[in-house]
Amino acid sequence: MLDPETFDPAAHVAAAGPAVGLALDAARQARVAAALALVIRIAAPALAVSLPIEAEPAPVFQP
Repeated sequence: MLDPETFDPAAHVAAAGPAVGLALDAARQARVAAALALVIRIAAPALAVSLPIEAEPAPVFQP
C-alpha cells in the first residue's frame, strides 16, 4: 500500500522516466511529480479498502 505521507513522487519520476525511455527536463519532472502526488492522495482511500479474494466486479453497472 502506498502511503501518501512517505511516498516520494519526485524520486519515483526521476527513476521511472529513464526506465521507460522518457527524457524529462527538470521543470517537466516537477510537474509530473506534482500530478503523481495528487493521484496518490486521491487513490489512497480506495487502495486502503481490503476486499475478499472472491470479490469480483459487477458485470453490468446498476446505479
